[in-house]
Amino acid sequence: MSDTTTTTEAQAPDAPAPEQSGRRLRLPGRGRAPGGNQLFRNAYALMLNTGISAVLGLGYWLVAARYYSDSAVGEGSAAIAAMKLLAGLTAVTLTGALARFIPISGRHTGRLIFRTYAGSSVVVAVAAGLFLLTLNVWGPSYSFLHSPGVAVFFVLSVVAWNLLTLQDGVLTGLRSAPWVPVGNTVFSAVKLALLVALAAAIPMLGVFVSWVAAIATSVVPLGLLVFRRLVPRHIEKTANQAKPPSLREIGRFLAGDYTGSLFSLAVVYLVPVIVASQVSAEDNAYFYITTTIGGTTNLLAINMGASLTVEGSHDPARLAANTRAALKRMARIMLPVGGTLFLGAPYILHVFGQGYADAATPLLRWFAVGALLRVVMETYFAVLRAQSRTAGLAWLQGLLCVLVLGLTLVLLPRMGLTGAGVAEISSLAVIVAIAAPRLYRTLRTAPPAEVPETAAPDGDLADLGTREVADEPRPRRRGPAWALDSDTLALGIHVDFDHQERRPDVRPGPGTPPGGTPVVRPDSPTWALSRLPDAVGLPVEEREPGSEASLGPAQASLGPAQAAVRPERDADAPFGTDERAAVGKGEAAGTIPRDGETRTPEGAAPGEPAAGREPDLQAAGDVPVEPRTLRERLMPTRPGVVLGCLLTAALLLYWVPALRLGEADLDRMGGLGLISVLPAATLLGAALLVVVFAALLWQRREHRALLVVTLVATVVSLHALPAVIETEPRFATAWQHLGFIDYIDRTGSAVPNLDARWSWPGFFAAAAFIGRACGVTDFTEVIRWWPLAIQLLYLPPLFLLTRSMRASWKAKWTGLWIFVLSGWVGQDYFSPQGFTFLLYLTFVAILLVWFRAPGMIWTRFRPGEAEVEPADRRQRAVLLMVLIGLFAATVPAHQLTPFVMLGVLAVLVLIGRCDLRGLPLLFAVLAAVWLGFMAEPYWSGHFDELFGGVGGVGSNVSTSVSGRIQGGDSTHKLVLYSRVLLAGAVMAFGCWGWLRRRLNGYRERALIVLMFVPFLGFGMQSYGGEMALRVFMFAVPGAALLAGLALFPRTGSTPKERERDRRSLAPVAALLAGLLLMGGFLVARWGNETFERIRPGEVSAMDYVYAHDKPTVRLLWMSNDTVNNVTPAMPWGAKDMERVDYVPTLAPADPVLVSSLVKALKDAGPNSYLMLNKSQITYLQMDVGYPANWETRLIHSLDNRQELKKVFANDDVTMYALRKQPAGKVPQPDPGPIGPEVTWTPWSVVGGLAAVALILLLTVRETVRVAVRTSVRQLRWLQSSFWFSLPLLAVLFASLVQRFLTMGRG
Repeated sequence: MSDTTTTTEAQAPDAPAPEQSGRRLRLPGRGRAPGGNQLFRNAYALMLNTGISAVLGLGYWLVAARYYSDSAVGEGSAAIAAMKLLAGLTAVTLTGALARFIPISGRHTGRLIFRTYAGSSVVVAVAAGLFLLTLNVWGPSYSFLHSPGVAVFFVLSVVAWNLLTLQDGVLTGLRSAPWVPVGNTVFSAVKLALLVALAAAIPMLGVFVSWVAAIATSVVPLGLLVFRRLVPRHIEKTANQAKPPSLREIGRFLAGDYTGSLFSLAVVYLVPVIVASQVSAEDNAYFYITTTIGGTTNLLAINMGASLTVEGSHDPARLAANTRAALKRMARIMLPVGGTLFLGAPYILHVFGQGYADAATPLLRWFAVGALLRVVMETYFAVLRAQSRTAGLAWLQGLLCVLVLGLTLVLLPRMGLTGAGVAEISSLAVIVAIAAPRLYRTLRTAPPAEVPETAAPDGDLADLGTREVADEPRPRRRGPAWALDSDTLALGIHVDFDHQERRPDVRPGPGTPPGGTPVVRPDSPTWALSRLPDAVGLPVEEREPGSEASLGPAQASLGPAQAAVRPERDADAPFGTDERAAVGKGEAAGTIPRDGETRTPEGAAPGEPAAGREPDLQAAGDVPVEPRTLRERLMPTRPGVVLGCLLTAALLLYWVPALRLGEADLDRMGGLGLISVLPAATLLGAALLVVVFAALLWQRREHRALLVVTLVATVVSLHALPAVIETEPRFATAWQHLGFIDYIDRTGSAVPNLDARWSWPGFFAAAAFIGRACGVTDFTEVIRWWPLAIQLLYLPPLFLLTRSMRASWKAKWTGLWIFVLSGWVGQDYFSPQGFTFLLYLTFVAILLVWFRAPGMIWTRFRPGEAEVEPADRRQRAVLLMVLIGLFAATVPAHQLTPFVMLGVLAVLVLIGRCDLRGLPLLFAVLAAVWLGFMAEPYWSGHFDELFGGVGGVGSNVSTSVSGRIQGGDSTHKLVLYSRVLLAGAVMAFGCWGWLRRRLNGYRERALIVLMFVPFLGFGMQSYGGEMALRVFMFAVPGAALLAGLALFPRTGSTPKERERDRRSLAPVAALLAGLLLMGGFLVARWGNETFERIRPGEVSAMDYVYAHDKPTVRLLWMSNDTVNNVTPAMPWGAKDMERVDYVPTLAPADPVLVSSLVKALKDAGPNSYLMLNKSQITYLQMDVGYPANWETRLIHSLDNRQELKKVFANDDVTMYALRKQPAGKVPQPDPGPIGPEVTWTPWSVVGGLAAVALILLLTVRETVRVAVRTSVRQLRWLQSSFWFSLPLLAVLFASLVQRFLTMGRG
């Protein structure tokens, strides 16, 4: 590390402060904390340069088009493009190196710049020569370069452009970026003047010559400025901080940065080539203009990143603070810019022509969203460059290149120009998902704002009794500061539980050393600083040496630097190496670190103990952990290489044979569904995936990367299989949900009378809005890949949830693995349930990680939950708003999920595992208001039918379990039985995990709540016979994590536990359980694929129906129960849902007796059809028990009826209509009134007003309780607001009762 990280300038304490003469006007960025001015000055200069270049560049080409012929402009632009490309081979890629190393080169700065100029000039000159030797390959646009004189001029132009580009990086690295817009303005103005002057003299070469000749007007004077003034000044200023880089260090930096820059250039230059090769010339023009606008916006983030790299290299100690400042400033800039681009996209593009606005508006909106994502990505890239971590930079840029190019090739033919935007946004989202957590850890190291000296020590309450105390020096402590008064801990007394500041946390908090004494949290009050007697301690034993290398999945996203020094938060000693170091440093200085800040004695370097003191790790009685070097961290281990090869073999075995399956193979599926046609090699590959994961659990060291890759590969292999091998997206209800979006997109409204789901239209409205904003008109590809995408999105909340567990990394990863293998319920299709389940997982994870009540005292049983993640009031307020937002988004989107959320929250509050005690009341009000008012059409007139099952647990369980296993094919019954057995096994596994944890001395409460609260759903209703599936789905997160604890119940924190773990055969048990769950998944998940699969002929048949649905049409389909079985197995309802009436018709048990079908057609009226489709008939055979030859005999009987005619037929569908249409007029579509339908009685009006007031009051009350510092005034307001809310609650309750009693029965 350079000297800049340890050298500080001494400030004279006696220096008088300058006098202030009144208030002065302060410009933006002036007068702030040191370090911000230079950062923003450089960034703004680069942004100004971007704007000036864009404006003058546009003017240049407008003038060129006016004064020169089209051929001259074409040749000139071609030569300029080639010049930029050749110069960019070194210039663009070396700019980052100059910005990184110039700030620390000291007296070698001039030599570094000169050598960079010379070396890059030689390289680009050679590249230009090779280009000239191969001119015949590049087309006729470069034919004028065959002349020797012009060829020499071209080589010189490439060298000159190389120097001009490098010059920007040099000026930025010298912290003189304001000269960049000056130089480029001069260059742009001169080339514009030369363009006009040379139009008559050299009409064919004037464009190229004017561009090249103007370079000298910028390079020469600024070059003299750099070497004669700026470099000497830089050397003088950095003389005491410089550490010139070695050639090896520069080479290592370039090895990563140059490679990554080439990837970035590939994205910039190859995507337009791909687009141009696949679309028409008009579409290519639309794409080019839109990309130019989006690219100019992206340069804003790139410019801020360049400035951040320079400042981070100049002063590494302020890298975190500068990063935070850069993100805040870019948010202020890019949010308005991105919002303007998104909302004003059609108007901006309309300037270029109506065709641009019509074709490229969605693309520009995608680029606007991408500009916001690029802020995070470019900021993280700048941090990596400042830290010389270019290997990771190259990997990320390479991944971005592969994703952008690959997705563009896949999506462009399917989605048009919008596909290119979707490809870029999806790729950026992946990179940001990787970079954001690492960038967040960088931000957390930033020093907090200084607390004013006049501030009260503990809020307003402390002001009541403060007194002046002499500032006496405190004695140095060898142990960490205690978070409680001695008598408070000894008595185990909780003080004022309504407020975090008054509630003692008697558990070991984050940073607890092996001695068991917790570190004071950053937001702890001053009374928590008194020291306890040394006799008081918590039962925490010393960790095993070497166990620090294992991190749980919650820490899997740690960067290399943090991962090397941060061990897993163990159950009994949740104390990371970095936290030990922070505690120790605070002790050595005689001060306590605040908000993560590390204080060192004067004259001591950060990271070093005070003179005369032993390292803090040794003082704490722990074994010092030597951080591994980057090379050691990147070096794969032998077991890792072997298991990686085995994982590759497993994926090849799984996918290569499966990809050969076609529609003919799928038609051979039997009662076990997809598994009956899968090749044996695919099944072997699935088993190998289990073996690899179990082998990783056998290792003593945690291989995080392999665990993540194996887990993701398992999800992809299990859930992407039908999407890859089937021609059409699967599952009939997913197609029906497209109809909801289609109706909203056409009419902009919801109609509750069409379907009960219209009373909860939130998911469909959001999907329609996003689709229209992004230009997605065909959602069929969305529903194809939605199950895989949503399953992958389930993983991050589960990773976050594991942070609340006091468990070993093996237990956490096993729980995640079991969750993946238990995801066979099938509710992950494009539906509100699948989406709101994601919101539920996020809700639960935030609740348990940040809002668990810290009032647990260690007794005979150790708490099963880890420490609450530290967060200040602002962070907790933001997280509270996120929780409220998640619940508020769920309420209008789904009927069941909000009540599960509410139940989990309420039980956690009741058992003391959550401190948000006012939130259950607020959420109950939100759910009741929506159900009682907005969902009135759902229950109005048939209240007893809908809610008559409430309390009937036995009948609901019977309907959901045994009622679904009746009749049908004997082989297919194995699928139904396997579902019941797998669900029971996972639940039993979870109960066993709770028992094993208790036998090992751990008390699990939170996970058991997650596991059993969903079972309260059996007391509501049968939910159409699906309540058991929904209950199991919501119970799986808690059950899976408890199942992981069943195999690995111990944490390895004590010698006894470590010895038992060494003799444990838990990985073998995990292997056997994994094989069972993997096989069960393939049967339970894909066992219904014979009739849940959508066939191409069925899609064609529905297109025929939609083509003949004017004004309306009735479609009769075969059902075994026209009352309860009303969901056909076909791609129904995807369009015109108000025009097509799907009529379930009783399928005759005897296929010869078809008179009932003919009569049904006559009763249906004119423009009616009878459909016999393969999927529905397969369902009748497999699930009901119709004979195998039933379809053939039925079609034969219908063909013989003279009243019928066959109107449509293919391999999958046969459709009939009456030869003579019945008398009468085809009815017009009648979707009903637009929702929401609310009957406003006087009671309803009063109740609605009370509900609004109550929601606002409860929201503000809980926010104040969480976010506002404790004071007497706050206490009084909280109490008075609670009492004031009771009458409002009574009025709302009376209003809801009156509505249900008067309108529920019609």
